[in-house]
Amino acid sequence: MSAALSKLNWRAIIGFELCWFLLVYFQQLAFWPVLAYLLYGLWRLVGTRRRLAVVIIALLGIAIDSALIQLDILSFALRDSLPLWFWLLWGVFALAVVELLADFLQKPWLAFVLGATGGPLSYIGGAALSGGVLSFPAGYVSYGVLALIWGGLAVLYGQSRRFYV
Repeated sequence: MSAALSKLNWRAIIGFELCWFLLVYFQQLAFWPVLAYLLYGLWRLVGTRRRLAVVIIALLGIAIDSALIQLDILSFALRDSLPLWFWLLWGVFALAVVELLADFLQKPWLAFVLGATGGPLSYIGGAALSGGVLSFPAGYVSYGVLALIWGGLAVLYGQSRRFYV
C-alpha cells in the first residue's frame, strides 16, 4: 500500500485541490497565483500531446459549462457567461486529468460512477464556498444533468488517455 501511495503525483493532487479551493473561495483574487501554477504544470508536462490534451479538455469543459449557463442549468451571479476564474479552474482541472485522474478512469463503468458523483459534488461544494456566486437555477434537474455529463466526461477522459500517454 505504501508503495502505491509513494507513486502518486502528490504535487498534482495537492496543487489541484489547493487551486480549486482558492479559485472557488477567492475567485478572481486567486487568478495570478493559480495561473502561475497552471503554467508551471504545463511546463513540467513531457510531450506536446499531453499539453494539447490539457488544452482540449479545458476548452471542452468551458464549452459545456457555457452551454449549461445558456440552458439555465448553472448560473453565476450578475453574469451571463462563465467568469474568467472558472476558465482557469477548467485549465487546472484539465492538467490534473492528464497528470493523474485519467489513470484512475480506465474502466468505463468505474469512470462513469466516479464522474457522476464527483463532478456534481464539486459543483455543489463550489456553490457553497463561492458565497452565492455559483447556483443551480433548475434545482435537482441541474444535479441530474451534471451527473450525466460528468459521468460521460470521465469515461471520455479515461479512454482518451491512450492518445497522449
